[in-house]
Amino acid sequence: MLRRPLTALALCLLAGCLWRGYAAIMQVHLDVLTQTAAKLCAVVDAGRGLSAEAMAEYVYPAQRAREFLHQFSNQSGRASYRQFSALLEHYETMVRDVDAARAAGREWAQMSPQLHVQCDALLRQAAAVRADLTRDD
Repeated sequence: MLRRPLTALALCLLAGCLWRGYAAIMQVHLDVLTQTAAKLCAVVDAGRGLSAEAMAEYVYPAQRAREFLHQFSNQSGRASYRQFSALLEHYETMVRDVDAARAAGREWAQMSPQLHVQCDALLRQAAAVRADLTRDD
């Protein structure tokens, strides 16, 4: 009998935490995506090969970020949400490009300059999202 009210209370508290946590959670996703992109650039610069299994390390953060967007879809009117969505698409394109180059057996030295341009653009996008995030609050 007491279980239902406690469950309802827990759900309300969880919803409140999620609403209040939008900015903090997005900051974590921004950090993870930009750091993972930097790591991908470093791996490509080092000329180390990437296996199909190793690519999962770069795909997983994007999957989690997509879940975040879905979880906070009620925030889609915010500029930070739209900018983050664009950043995520950019990140996913970058990872797909590297994976396609890996699968085609391209030389990493050929990929490195293009990848650095993409990483730099991603960092600029992240700064713009952070600025929008502070304006949204």
